[in-house]
Amino acid sequence: MGTMQIGDYMAWISVEGHGTALHGIERSKNGASCWVASEVGKKFSVNWYNTTRQIPLQAVVLIDGTVCDNHIMLDAERYPDKPNGVGVSYTRTSDYTRRDFVFSSIQVSDDDAYLDTIDASLDIGTIQLQLWRFQVQNVVTRPLEHSYGGPVLEEQVVHERSKKAGAHHVKFGEEYASPAPTVDIVNGFMMDTTPFLTFTFKYRPLAILMANDIVPRPEILADDDPRTHTEIRRLEERLKALRSSREAEANGSTQSTSGPSGVHRSPTRARRRIKQEPYSREVIDLT
Repeated sequence: MGTMQIGDYMAWISVEGHGTALHGIERSKNGASCWVASEVGKKFSVNWYNTTRQIPLQAVVLIDGTVCDNHIMLDAERYPDKPNGVGVSYTRTSDYTRRDFVFSSIQVSDDDAYLDTIDASLDIGTIQLQLWRFQVQNVVTRPLEHSYGGPVLEEQVVHERSKKAGAHHVKFGEEYASPAPTVDIVNGFMMDTTPFLTFTFKYRPLAILMANDIVPRPEILADDDPRTHTEIRRLEERLKALRSSREAEANGSTQSTSGPSGVHRSPTRARRRIKQEPYSREVIDLT
């Protein structure tokens, strides 16, 4: 599992419950960014951990430019029993239902109605975790009451000439039942006009990351690899055995036959043709 870390704060992406590799991590004073490989149909979560919880923070999760979650991590001094880590993998659609985050393929169209997507500056392909300093006024623990009317992530369609064609986006999965949890309802306000820290995960299909040298391509076995020589010897021994068997069959036949014209002919045998092919490894070009 890979993590991005700035001071006491760490963030990572889990796909189907397993931490995924982070590539090309770049850190700055106010955050970090990296690349992750996405796979169609896979569910994922956005995770972060605060080692000390020195100050209360509001976390905002944006996926493809859409706010999908808001939550408060309280400080350890006043709230020592609260968790240091949070994972967000879904959005609530009602008090009793929710939908998971799922990677999906962007739909491509040649309809001119989508021409505006060619050069549009879209946030598709980005998962962002913003941490904001927060002033807590009071905390009340009670069952969650869902706020309706929020944005929804559905299938994205772009023109075939768009730079986003061939990429992935995130949509909400199928709705399923989930009782409303008991949560801490925090009243207060953000203290700044910009985030305290920002973690950005830029996701693309693995083949695109390889084509752009962000993710290393699979290594091809070197010619002096022991496995190569073992396979070559095995094939050579098999070929030698077939040749010996064929020579034994030819040497064991001494009888001749006479045709109608009195001309002696050698016995006719069905010949098996052995085709020797050089050993090779299959290499798949993922670009």
